[in-house]
Amino acid sequence: MANLYYNDRLIIAFASQNQSDKQWTGGAEITWKHDGQRRSHSIGGLTDRFKASEDAERYVINLAKAWIDRNP
Repeated sequence: MANLYYNDRLIIAFASQNQSDKQWTGGAEITWKHDGQRRSHSIGGLTDRFKASEDAERYVINLAKAWIDRNP
């Protein structure tokens, strides 16, 4: 699991291993405060697979950063 602050938002990235093929996929939760309320956005259900959990996390962190850039 990786935690990263990016543009005043917290990205919590994780990797899950598929038991049938032993490959990894990533997911992330993005959280921030807006007008005193906690907001969040989830990234999941990805079909991209990786041999290493670190690669899956790095991939989803890049997706999360791109989402934040598009949704300031």
